[in-house]
Amino acid sequence: MSKRVLAVLSLAMLLAACDRSTSPNVAYTSPGWYLERTRITLAMGPQIFAGPFTYDQCEAERQKFDPPTAERLLCIHEYTKPGPFGPY
Repeated sequence: MSKRVLAVLSLAMLLAACDRSTSPNVAYTSPGWYLERTRITLAMGPQIFAGPFTYDQCEAERQKFDPPTAERLLCIHEYTKPGPFGPY
């Protein structure tokens, strides 16, 4: 039974890693402030929601989300395209 659970969990992690629509390689366009959410698994990299902005625009976009979600989002100033692990 435990082998099945481990197999299902590892398959779910692999499939989740394939969803890279908001990865830094796709979402990064130019230097600026980006609205990002960190992930528990650093190998997946950060999830970029929007950008580039000025800092004030980024904070305004962050506040549009509901409070629990807004607390998990960060405005990060990206000078170059982030690597696979983000700026962490």
